[in-house]
Amino acid sequence: MRITNKSISNNFLVDMQRNLQNLSKVQQQVSSMKNFSKPSDDPLNVERSMQMQTSLNATDQYYSNITSALSSMQTTDTTMGQLGTVLTNVRSDLVKAGAPGYTQDERDKINDEVRQYVSQFAQILNTNLGGEYIFGGTQGLSKPVTTVTDTDGNVSIEYADAKGNVVNSIPEVVSSGFSAGNWQGKSITFNLNGTDETAITLESSDNNIDDVIKDLNNKIQADADLRDQVSVVKTSDGNIKFLAVNSNDDIKISSTTIENNLSDATGKQLSNVDMANIGADKTIEVSQGVVLDYNATASSVMQYGENNNNAINDDNVKALMNRIQHHLAGQVLDTTTEVAEGTTGAEKVVNSDGTVHYYAWKTDEDAAKNELTNQDLTDIDAASKGLLKVRSQIGAKEKRMEALQDQNKSSKLDIQETLSETEDIDLTQKTIEYSTMITVYQACLQTAAKVMQPTLMNYLS
Repeated sequence: MRITNKSISNNFLVDMQRNLQNLSKVQQQVSSMKNFSKPSDDPLNVERSMQMQTSLNATDQYYSNITSALSSMQTTDTTMGQLGTVLTNVRSDLVKAGAPGYTQDERDKINDEVRQYVSQFAQILNTNLGGEYIFGGTQGLSKPVTTVTDTDGNVSIEYADAKGNVVNSIPEVVSSGFSAGNWQGKSITFNLNGTDETAITLESSDNNIDDVIKDLNNKIQADADLRDQVSVVKTSDGNIKFLAVNSNDDIKISSTTIENNLSDATGKQLSNVDMANIGADKTIEVSQGVVLDYNATASSVMQYGENNNNAINDDNVKALMNRIQHHLAGQVLDTTTEVAEGTTGAEKVVNSDGTVHYYAWKTDEDAAKNELTNQDLTDIDAASKGLLKVRSQIGAKEKRMEALQDQNKSSKLDIQETLSETEDIDLTQKTIEYSTMITVYQACLQTAAKVMQPTLMNYLS
């Protein structure tokens, strides 16, 4: 084979270009401190790096979630301590009011102080953190409670909807022991503000709770009279819950052929979406597939009898504070004479069998004083215990969140370490390689200068 200057020159240029490419690659690795800059450099490790970077981003988001929930729980813990202080102050006033020698005038003055405590209790329940009301449940952008003052100056704590209107706490209409077979082909008739509407009949093809709920909501939305009036949702324990969309609507299930699952629902008024949201737990994802609730709701704080976020009975702070204010004013409930619903000052009383009665307040200073020193003290101690129970639950969740925060930090360090081993260069090794590449490149130039001797063409101008 004939070797010419041209072939030598071409081979030299190819080799020099290759050396320059190697030098450029090492130079880029040293300047970026990374093993690769594009997928073609190392496809396997690039893919692995991208997966770890995704995990790292998710871990950062979980840490943000945990920090946010932890901050909310710390604020909740502090404010619940303030609520406990309010109840303690009210109890001290009850003890003073029941002491021998106190006149009705003095109890009236104590009552003025108690009314301020009631307003303070409501104000604390409306504590806002970062634009969100911590006791507002999933309705966190609006105040969960408001206060109403009657003509006698008594202050009542009331639940509030998104517009600030008072909403009533009504027992929820929920199915029990859901079975798809008991719902297929059956019907439900709703009574909307006193008028029975078209019966809703389910399809026989429904075979699980999600299908049943979807079909119910579709049928409701297809009915012009029921549209946007009733909502059907799934409960946390796998049953079906019916809610009135508007808090001022009086909606009942007037009849149903679903006997096994809704035997106790007929004739009961539906609770509303606002009240359900106030009593709902807020949840947050703290790691892949792990979702925790982290809040206390206004209804759970108010309810100290049955542990129910949405129950109507006398074992709640609202009813207790109303009784205390009337007793301090020298009044007791006249349970011997029932009055009509809507009578001014009438108190609604629900018996254990679910029957509703309305009674008026009457003046009886001795009986009122007896209530203050007996039942009212017992109830306020029960309310304090209920509050302490909710606070202890928040404290336990807070401790778990702190442990999750430490675990998240450790996981992040492990991912970062593995990612660094995959992406980052060994600086010492690359520095030596860089020096070697420079030496090779210089040797290439020197060798070419000796091998490629000048020809006649170098002297032609």
